[in-house]
Amino acid sequence: MSTQFNLEAMLQKKGTKTTGFINIAQKPDSSWVRIPYMIAVGEKDGPTLLVDCGTHGDEYEGGEGIAKAFKSIDTKDLSGALVCVPALNFEAYAIGNRVASSIDWSYRDMNRAFPGNENGFITERVVAYYMKNIVSKANWVISFHGGGNGLYLEPLCAYNAGNSDVAKTTRQMAVAFGAQVLWRETDLPFGGVMALECEKIGVPCAMPELGGQSTRHGLREYNVNLAANGILNVMKEFKMLPGKVTYRTDFVDVDIEYIHSNNGGIHRIQKKPLEPCKKGDVLATICDVFGNKVEEVIAPYDGTIIGYWAYAMIQPGNWSIMYGKYVK
Repeated sequence: MSTQFNLEAMLQKKGTKTTGFINIAQKPDSSWVRIPYMIAVGEKDGPTLLVDCGTHGDEYEGGEGIAKAFKSIDTKDLSGALVCVPALNFEAYAIGNRVASSIDWSYRDMNRAFPGNENGFITERVVAYYMKNIVSKANWVISFHGGGNGLYLEPLCAYNAGNSDVAKTTRQMAVAFGAQVLWRETDLPFGGVMALECEKIGVPCAMPELGGQSTRHGLREYNVNLAANGILNVMKEFKMLPGKVTYRTDFVDVDIEYIHSNNGGIHRIQKKPLEPCKKGDVLATICDVFGNKVEEVIAPYDGTIIGYWAYAMIQPGNWSIMYGKYVK
């Protein structure tokens, strides 16, 4: 594990902007498994905001937005520090894949591996180092995700459910961030998620989900700008930067359920994202190679589509719809 990176020492260097890499482990070709970072330390004292992306290597817009926000900041205006990790799963990022399958025998999904394991497979080791040496030293975290190679998503920002101070702060961050959709993360069907592990150590972590390869044309720049502006908005919310946040008035606040397909075939969406749906509505159809319908994906309750499988072909058991139930 790296002994060259000392975040606490770097945060003492007032009025500086630094970029670099943290070396985690050496590979057989003598290159390194590493974590890229960007750190802006203000001339004035204040808290630390950590922003990351690329836990899944095929999710890029957040990382582009991080770089854009970082470049826009003048340390003379900054109170505290902005710590940025634009591609946490750098091995997966470099090959455009969700997981670092090129070197990790376990094929471990990084956002199911938190809080990590210093003695485990390399994905777990990266996570363990990150939690111990960076996350634990932050006041707040914004962790970007996206549709990646497979999903279309309406831009959203997730917050922790519950009434704890940490959960309430994550919702405050999500509202300030500025995406139209707010996702209250309730009863997630998988564990090892960064935002929930952050809550256990008392660090609020909001999780925007923006874009994916299905939106790489006109909407790509929109999502990159939303990411950059969202970071700056949260910094203004916590008085790290001057200025006021302009809050949206058209929020859609939902719990999200992943609806899986039972069968594979050609996947067609039957409702538009954010269109109100009724219980029993057909959300998507799946047809075989002969054009015969083999499945209808049905709305389990009143709600709306937040995201869907973007490829024409879907496999049995895959995510078909990310379906939102309105939060009252």
